[in-house]
Amino acid sequence: MTATATTSVDLAALKRRHLLADVVESAGVPLRGRGRVRQGVCPFHNEAEGSFTVYADTERFYCFGCGEGGDVLDFLQRLEGLSLPETIRRLDSAPPSAAPRRPSRPGRTDTATTFQRDPALLTAAARFYAGELRRSGEARAYLASRGIGMEAAVRLGLGYAPGHGLRRFLASKGFPDERLKTSGLFTGRSERFAGMVVMPEVAGGRVRWLGGRAIDRGRSPRFQGLPGPKPVLGTGRLGASPPWVVVAEGIFDWLVLVQWGLPACAALGTQGLERIAQALRGCPRVFIAFDNDDAGREAAARLGGLLGPRAATVTLPGGVSDVAELAATSQGRAVFEHLLLQAARYAV
Repeated sequence: MTATATTSVDLAALKRRHLLADVVESAGVPLRGRGRVRQGVCPFHNEAEGSFTVYADTERFYCFGCGEGGDVLDFLQRLEGLSLPETIRRLDSAPPSAAPRRPSRPGRTDTATTFQRDPALLTAAARFYAGELRRSGEARAYLASRGIGMEAAVRLGLGYAPGHGLRRFLASKGFPDERLKTSGLFTGRSERFAGMVVMPEVAGGRVRWLGGRAIDRGRSPRFQGLPGPKPVLGTGRLGASPPWVVVAEGIFDWLVLVQWGLPACAALGTQGLERIAQALRGCPRVFIAFDNDDAGREAAARLGGLLGPRAATVTLPGGVSDVAELAATSQGRAVFEHLLLQAARYAV
């Protein structure tokens, strides 16, 4: 995009005139609710459960099914196949909070399934996945390639979803079909996490949420989570009053930090920063170690503003994209611990 494509347009004002939720609904994607968080059926992949989430406080969206996310410009670019300059011109010439309507796809339904977080069922599913991880050399090799050993995997309850056998296992444990349908673990006749390493969020000794990461690097989406609000992964393991914590952006960043023995959690993206600040409200010192890109730096600054003087930002070395990539270097742990000390001194 050339400079002249944007310098004549105030992008912040443009976004204020075209609220994301209004543009999404104008484009033919109905949203449930009228509060800060609204959900609907994702227009970017085939689903019926309603994983597409719009956050009114940040004017951003995220789909827990396919991983698409961004602001109103990203939404229209992806939806209409436009370039950024075309998207800006389209919005700039349209009435406030209006966008061309997009017809629904044939066979598409806007009736969303109501999903239930069922700790007993999710705990049983996590046990199944953990057993399958022990049987899968491919999944163990993938974890090893990301720097995660089996000792940490077992301690954190990691598992693997081969894509078959879960329904039969849960039925054998006495869970009726209706509970399976509303669990979020299945999408039609398929398993949601098929072919993925699965990570549980545990609180009070029970699994409250599950997320997965595809071991096939060519698969899209790479990440899947249960429908509905996502947690700040790892907070259930921190205890009641941790003196300090590192909050990273992604799942493998968190896994590496925990393997290093550091108190850590994962934001699972850069959306819903108020939710993250609320989850860490009782912690005296929060080290923010988000990804070393524009989105990560912007989110770290905003989260730091929400946390106030309790926040300290960890600046990763140039050329290192995230904590997990740093861990792949020979001195990764030592470098990160040095960066923590630097951040602590700077914050004092």
